[in-house]
Amino acid sequence: MNIHYILEQFFNWILSYPPNMVLVVLVSIIFIASILESLPIVGMLFPSESITVFFGILAFKDIVDIKILIITAYLGILGGDILGYYIGYRTGEDFLIKHAKRLKINSKKYTQIKNGLDGNLIKVLFIGRSNGFTRWIAPFLAGANGISLKKFIFANMLTAAFWAPAFLLGGYYLGNAFESYGKYFGIGIIIATILSIVIYKIYKHFENNELLQRDDFRLFIINIFGLYLFSKMAEDVLDLELVTKLDMWISSNISQIYTPIFTKTMIFITSIDNPLPISFIFLSICVYMGYKKWYSDILFLLSSIFGSSALMFVIKIFFQRPRPELHIIEVSGYSFPSGHATISTALAFALYFILKKRIKYKKILLILSIIYPLLISFSRVYLNVHYLSDVVAGIGLALFWVSLVALTFEIIRAKHETKIQHL
Repeated sequence: MNIHYILEQFFNWILSYPPNMVLVVLVSIIFIASILESLPIVGMLFPSESITVFFGILAFKDIVDIKILIITAYLGILGGDILGYYIGYRTGEDFLIKHAKRLKINSKKYTQIKNGLDGNLIKVLFIGRSNGFTRWIAPFLAGANGISLKKFIFANMLTAAFWAPAFLLGGYYLGNAFESYGKYFGIGIIIATILSIVIYKIYKHFENNELLQRDDFRLFIINIFGLYLFSKMAEDVLDLELVTKLDMWISSNISQIYTPIFTKTMIFITSIDNPLPISFIFLSICVYMGYKKWYSDILFLLSSIFGSSALMFVIKIFFQRPRPELHIIEVSGYSFPSGHATISTALAFALYFILKKRIKYKKILLILSIIYPLLISFSRVYLNVHYLSDVVAGIGLALFWVSLVALTFEIIRAKHETKIQHL
């Protein structure tokens, strides 16, 4: 089920109500949302951008006039900022200082906003609307620091004139894009997008608290890439989309490249990841790390392998996808996602993360970490025990899980080091 279909059903449901009733409801929502985004604390948590963009899409579908939405949002922003100014004027800056830790206030941004209020009020308000933290704190500080109300209202009117239509027009043009490309994205991508936003918010929180470094952003990118890769495969398999047609074509034609030597080679490669050999390899690695006293790395490896394996088994049971019929070797169980692809990718990625800081030849390590799971995955498709989408989903699942575990361990490590420094 793609996004385009879901939205069309939702739009038709809205249009089933009287037009005047729809207009009143939508205008009321956008007005209240525009006010709430400027209020202290509420503005930091309220998803105003998402609501505004979605209303822009509604305007594109002619459910509501875009001009009415822009005027309403403009008036809401003006009212919300004046209310935020008044709250700041009444409570004063002491309120923020007292609750700074609880509100997770970034002292650097806070100081920049405060210092810029007198000479660059328009600039501060303009830039301040770009994110949840500064959106509410700029009007509050203007009131708390006694900035002239007339001066504030003038600057507020100028900056709101840009931001009121910005997200609405963005949503309007996004609606146009949905008409063309929405059919290619389904529920899986929606879920992946929501999860990506949540993970990004959590990542930025820990980065701002200096528990994650800039280099850790690569892990975040891998995490999101793996999530989208798995979600797209899962979505297409459920809806029998294009990838399943490619699966069937490859499964039917893979025999054309068979040769006795190549087949024996693929059987040997795939056997490396069978339960007994992979268990021996895994235990040997753990013993070596125990000898080196890499205890936290052992825990990381265990979390990576067993966590991704558990996810894989649960997903197999949910999908219950049959394997290809004409396979060369005997196999059992469901097909989606590939267990061999999941475990080999999780092992390779986890070992790369553990060893990259300990050896000189990082590029060679990276190449081996890529080649190993790709060879295992190709052997599964070649032997016709898995479809292409099975192994791609397994790779994506492992990348997502291991990078998530790696980010978690980095946060724990940073907290531990901070605690030691304070002792």
